[in-house]
Amino acid sequence: MAGMSHVPLDSLHQDFATLSAIESAIVSAGGGIDSFTEMVTGLFRQAFDEVIDAPRTNRFTLGEIEKTEKTYIGTKVEILLRNFLKMPKGKILDLAVNGIEVDIKMTTARDWMIPRESIGRPAILMKANERTALCDVGLVVCRPEYLRLSNNQDKKGQIAAAQYVHIWWILRNQPYPKNFWEVLPVVERRAIMEAGTGKWRLAALFERIQGQPISRSQVEAIGQQDDYMKRLRKNGGARDILGPKHIAILWGSKDRDLIERFGLGPVTSREFVSYHAVDPDDITLLRARDHID
Repeated sequence: MAGMSHVPLDSLHQDFATLSAIESAIVSAGGGIDSFTEMVTGLFRQAFDEVIDAPRTNRFTLGEIEKTEKTYIGTKVEILLRNFLKMPKGKILDLAVNGIEVDIKMTTARDWMIPRESIGRPAILMKANERTALCDVGLVVCRPEYLRLSNNQDKKGQIAAAQYVHIWWILRNQPYPKNFWEVLPVVERRAIMEAGTGKWRLAALFERIQGQPISRSQVEAIGQQDDYMKRLRKNGGARDILGPKHIAILWGSKDRDLIERFGLGPVTSREFVSYHAVDPDDITLLRARDHID
């Protein structure tokens, strides 16, 4: 399902001027909408993978992490987004966009929780669903009339679904890199993680999961090496194991022409995908590019 980009508010909306300026600033800081989309969707994957931390915790999906860790995902996303945009933290809220204080609210549930200090101020709304691998990024001014206030002690509010008409969507139902562990049978999972050291685990991963993009952060986690790219290459890496089997590991950043030729896309610059060559022309081409033996 393709995502919808840029669903702005009507120019007559009371929040149009405020949100238009913020949207323009953050998309521009992200290098334009295509670069912004690729980086933000990769950012969700990175945040989840780092909190799940599969190789060191033997957990593989969001459903397996502790409740306290789920609250940290929002902080992790906030830190990664600020770093990506190269924008400073605000004095009160999470981000300063051209001097405007903006909150960053992340959820993996249905609704965003808005704290008291954010009421009346603009916020970047971020949502990701690990089962569908779809995400949303929007902007809203957290006006009291848009919120359903809770009776809890912290007096947090929720943006009522009926008030979503006041959100300026930058990304809506946008696919982001999947967590392949979500759909992988336990027997396959075990075979990968018990394959041995980093290069053997990566070889098992790319031999068993072919034609499906796998994020850089997942490769890094499974490789468990400072230089995880070394664990993919020749001379000591997974390539030594997979090359003779005519299985190539292609990188979205360097091998776009091959990925298109083999119909493996879309694969972002932060993802890898494996391909088992059977056709003689494919084998010749991949051998010439030093991807297989």
